[in-house]
Order: sequence, then C-alpha cells, then structure tokens
Amino acid sequence: MAELLEHGHLPVRTCIGCRKQGSRSELVRLVAQGGGSSAVLVDERRRMAGRGAWLHPSEKCLALAIKRRAFGRALAGASDTGAVERYLIPGTPLVEAQAAAGKPSKPESGSEN
Repeated sequence: MAELLEHGHLPVRTCIGCRKQGSRSELVRLVAQGGGSSAVLVDERRRMAGRGAWLHPSEKCLALAIKRRAFGRALAGASDTGAVERYLIPGTPLVEAQAAAGKPSKPESGSEN
C-alpha cells in the first residue's frame, strides 16, 4: 500500500543494478537482441518485443549490474553490454566497450582478410 501512495498509479520497476524500485519513467528498459545473439539493447521507446529488464541511467547502477552478472539472469544469457555502455556513458567507443566486456577487439579466427 505504501508503494501505491509513494508512486501514485505509475508502474513500479526494479533496477537490476542497485535493486531499488523506481517508476518506469525513471528507469531505462533493456532487452536481449535475440536470434542467438548475446547483445543487450536499450529500448528507448519501451516498445520492443521480449522480456525487459530495467536499469537506472547511471554508471553506478551499470557497474553494479555487470558485477552482479544481472544481465545474463534477467535476459536469458545476454551478456554483451556494449550498447548499454555507449548509451549511458557518452563518448565510450566500441573498442573500450568490448574491452570492458572482456571481448577482444579483433576476431581471433584469422579470416578477416
């Protein structure tokens, strides 16, 4: 009942980083890309199909979610957070995002001729 009074009739969601509740408008919706990909996408319009996870738009909550491995649990194995990092941390180039995710910046197959 306290939640209803605190947030009115706004939908309440839980941040996968800090685990605190907030209104839907305070949080960013994330979805798994699908098709066998491990990429996590930012659903800015909150309309993409599939199960969603919610995150406060802060570097602190992003770091907590990565540390807790919350993306994989909330989004069925999705773990590539590069798109989320670029969205929340302006100026994050793709190479840094891949390094932060523990992925090499070049494919190791040797067939990139």
